[in-house]
Amino acid sequence: MTQLTLDGGRKITVDDIRRNPLFLPARILELLDGQFIDDIILRYEGDASTVAFEEGASVFLDGEVSELIEFEEIPVLGTQRGLPRLAVATKKGAGVRISEDMKRENNIAAVNRQITALTNSMIRARFVAMRELLLNPAIPAIPASAAWDTASGRPRRDFAAAAEVIASAGDDTAGTTYGYEADTTVVPGSLTPVLLDNEDFLKVYGGNIAGENIAYTGKLPQDVMGMLGLKARFWPQDRVLVLKRKTVGFYTDPRPLEVTPLYPEGNGPNGGPTESHRSDATMKRASGIDEPLAACWITGVVTP
Repeated sequence: MTQLTLDGGRKITVDDIRRNPLFLPARILELLDGQFIDDIILRYEGDASTVAFEEGASVFLDGEVSELIEFEEIPVLGTQRGLPRLAVATKKGAGVRISEDMKRENNIAAVNRQITALTNSMIRARFVAMRELLLNPAIPAIPASAAWDTASGRPRRDFAAAAEVIASAGDDTAGTTYGYEADTTVVPGSLTPVLLDNEDFLKVYGGNIAGENIAYTGKLPQDVMGMLGLKARFWPQDRVLVLKRKTVGFYTDPRPLEVTPLYPEGNGPNGGPTESHRSDATMKRASGIDEPLAACWITGVVTP
């Protein structure tokens, strides 16, 4: 982490941070802003701590919309129910300290390490929870046509096949689809070097978009075959997810992410008997997958 500065260019000291109780939480929240993948993939459904929902409920009524003559009663139709499920919010949190010794020795490096470690741990907690949620067996999976780290690997063909699984999901008896259109893919960061060497993935980057070539930029593109490309830090290394975001599932936020101002751990001078001040980060969230057919895993994208 780079050395922070105050207005005027003076470097921030540990004493500056301790004297301003809002500085540390503001910095942590700044580093966490936009880092949570579940905020992008899932839709917001309020602030309830416990949510009863149905997995795989039909998105159509169980009958056709009727043509009506004047004064004819409008029929009331139901829907096909899904499997009952329950999502319960879990609270997560962690704190960091600034000791009296850190202040007196101006050990800004120790403070920066704690800020970095806390933000990384909060990000990992949400990624892991999201990963476990999306490993729901109700979400379909297809094998890659060949591992992408082999000469036969065809990532674009596999992305298209997964998108088609999502697009064709529906009620076979009625001959209708649910109207899902894949718009997002989640790729583990470990696939970056694999795709760097995959000719099938690189071949479209020519002409006026040559500057977007992953072999040139060294990073995964934000647009993958018309889909938003998300790179996941903590993700299964052998699979990729294709989905329609804000459709596959939901989250509630009974206690959104918050970070407390810096406060003394105990009564007395210098922060009390432990001679330390602390800041606590907490969050509480419930989430669920209620439309699993709006996603599809591609498995076996790398050789075992």
